[in-house]
Amino acid sequence: MSNSLSAKSRIKRTAWIVGSLLGIFICLRVAYTAIPKIVTDLSNAAALSLAFAGLVLLTHYLGLLSLGQGALVGVGAYAALHAVNDFGVPVLWMPLAGLIAGSVVGAIIAIPSLRLPKAYLALLTLSMAVAWPIILKQLDGNLPVTLDGSFVAPSWTGIPENDEHIWEFFLVVAYASLMIFFVQGLLRGPIGRAFIASRDEPEAARAFGVPVYRLRLFGVTLSGGMAGLAGGLLMIPTNFNDYTHFPEELSIKMFALAMAFGGSRLISAIPGALVLIFLPVWLLDRNWVVEYGWVGLIKSEGFIYAALLLATAYLTKGKGFMYIFERNRVPKTKTVVVNKSAKSVVKGLTELENRVVQVEELVAERPDNQPREDLKD
Repeated sequence: MSNSLSAKSRIKRTAWIVGSLLGIFICLRVAYTAIPKIVTDLSNAAALSLAFAGLVLLTHYLGLLSLGQGALVGVGAYAALHAVNDFGVPVLWMPLAGLIAGSVVGAIIAIPSLRLPKAYLALLTLSMAVAWPIILKQLDGNLPVTLDGSFVAPSWTGIPENDEHIWEFFLVVAYASLMIFFVQGLLRGPIGRAFIASRDEPEAARAFGVPVYRLRLFGVTLSGGMAGLAGGLLMIPTNFNDYTHFPEELSIKMFALAMAFGGSRLISAIPGALVLIFLPVWLLDRNWVVEYGWVGLIKSEGFIYAALLLATAYLTKGKGFMYIFERNRVPKTKTVVVNKSAKSVVKGLTELENRVVQVEELVAERPDNQPREDLKD
């Protein structure tokens, strides 16, 4: 048994190494061969994959709903930009300012809402999504705010100065990959199991000493920090911030895509980020956004999102399309063996209970027979 487990672990480790090398090769290939516009869009998608990963953490591991993830991305972008412009933070470290700001704002929202039913977190985050563009417009004004800094590739990279989009792409991917691997490793341990226990059976988890409220507070704070880091990373390829970048529709779209492509692994956040970035570009390239009538409705972005959510509800029962692939990976033979062993245990316990009842009946009858024997004597 131990040999088979070690063989499976070696296979998984080898698969991860091969997959990582393949991902690095694809990133290098795309960065050096694609046009700058595509590379910039991929940088934005890599940054937003962190925000989607935060939604996967909330929905799958904690069973909570957040409708303001786009606003938290905007908070991180605002903090990262002003950390450089107002406090002179180096541009390479400015995404960490977004991480801190997103974590703080997420904790501020979570502290009161988690003491109430779960719907209050969704309501508060939705209110934040609606209010954030107005707040950002009051803070920065109507005009965009430009980042006072540039991302020049070091000489050892060999990247020309005119190809700064390549260096920006590598920075965003490096930040996003490190954060996703760190959080995924965290969720594989006791913290992830405690998250699931607090989601499925909160009362039983409390009975076993699991701090459910503090776990949920930590989860919402971590999700907000991931969204804030995504906003800070968006400032690397964009280099300016504007209140029109974070409308309330962004949070709704992110929530819909997170539900559609949900899964137990944070890697499932990548398809949602790609759809969010490239679907409008694909519709615009085909001039579908200018069509009207029923044909224009069917080809619109909103109709596609609605159809995607309906397909998720009917085909996956609301668990997301990535759940189908994860479910197919589970071997069916193991579940049959477990069910047989469970049935045998239940059968044995039932027989034992019947025998105990018989013994109790015999013991109860003995005092009644004793006086009769005395009378006969």
